[in-house]
Amino acid sequence: MFQTGIPFHETGAFKSRRTFLPDDLYGVALDNLVKACSDVLLLNPEGTHVFVGRRRIQPQPDWWFMGGRMFPGETPVQSGQRLLKRELGLSVEHGRFEAVCAQTFAFGMREQEPKEHGTTDAQFCFKVRLKDEAEAKKVVLDEEEYSEAEWKLPGEILEGNYHPALKYAVGCMLAGEALERVQECEERGGSDSELAHFTRTFLRRRRAVDEIMKKNDYLLDCKELSYQTTVNSKY
Repeated sequence: MFQTGIPFHETGAFKSRRTFLPDDLYGVALDNLVKACSDVLLLNPEGTHVFVGRRRIQPQPDWWFMGGRMFPGETPVQSGQRLLKRELGLSVEHGRFEAVCAQTFAFGMREQEPKEHGTTDAQFCFKVRLKDEAEAKKVVLDEEEYSEAEWKLPGEILEGNYHPALKYAVGCMLAGEALERVQECEERGGSDSELAHFTRTFLRRRRAVDEIMKKNDYLLDCKELSYQTTVNSKY
């Protein structure tokens, strides 16, 4: 993503008046609103593997991002910081969040009754790279939401049976890293041949992201919830 971050524009003095909504009222809100989410691709200290968790509840009871719903008045990064602390026990500084992409979702099921009403989301996706093995050992999964977790190579996600939203984010992350190489080469005065090489790599990875959107071969098969469905992805 060429943006430095996700802009937050506060016009006037905003004060959050968020209150707890019981499940019945929250269900009505979900029927009428698109909720915003901050989700994270968590990378190991080497930057080679992505941490994914298998959700045990709706929506998306399968491998997914870390993250969740934003609160009113939070910037997307502040939401990400709160959610990483809640879900993994990690305290991550603001500057370590790097914007990856934005996506929108419509899920046919949700956790709140009536479950079949589903839910809709708008996602801001970031990547965060762990600093060292000591920080990696601090990761503690929220067992109420996730049944298991694994470190996956980006290629494993791109080639495996994973939700296209997860593949799209990983593809955008790889394209963004290629764009960084272009910028670094230009800033240090690299040769035209070097610049052309890095630019071609970026363009190739950028095209690969669009190819993800053309494939609809993902099958969500959650035996624990007796739930099976497919995904229709489009721009």
